[in-house]
Amino acid sequence: MTPQEEKEQLLKVVVRVAAIQLKEGGLVPFGATLGFSRNVKLLMPKGWKPSPATPDQLEGYWTRELRLATAASACKSVCYCADVRVPVEQKLVPAIFIHVEHAEGSAEDILSPYRKDEGSTIVFGEPTSSETAHQIFTPAQETS
Repeated sequence: MTPQEEKEQLLKVVVRVAAIQLKEGGLVPFGATLGFSRNVKLLMPKGWKPSPATPDQLEGYWTRELRLATAASACKSVCYCADVRVPVEQKLVPAIFIHVEHAEGSAEDILSPYRKDEGSTIVFGEPTSSETAHQIFTPAQETS
């Protein structure tokens, strides 16, 4: 699999987990890794406070946790996911934010707005993606 295909496989699972959490009452920020055997491991936060986290708090926490996870399992694809609010047409709408990266590929920040339909099913809108700097796989952490 290419680095992009590995990131896409990880994203499919993460979006599915996010939808389940949102439907059940709220998304607790979580991380995920994709192992060499294509198994996804979810990382749930330890002692996460219920109050909203700032972007710096999310980035700092998940950078530490995912670096530890990659060192322990030598995986190459990682991400973290959080429920956020983004401005759209002068109002704030709910969205999921996902930072995903591959040790041998790119890093991306993805925003995907969502809404609940009449049956409380989560419906995601069109995601937007932008390339960003690696947070987890820096030169010191990259694997050969």
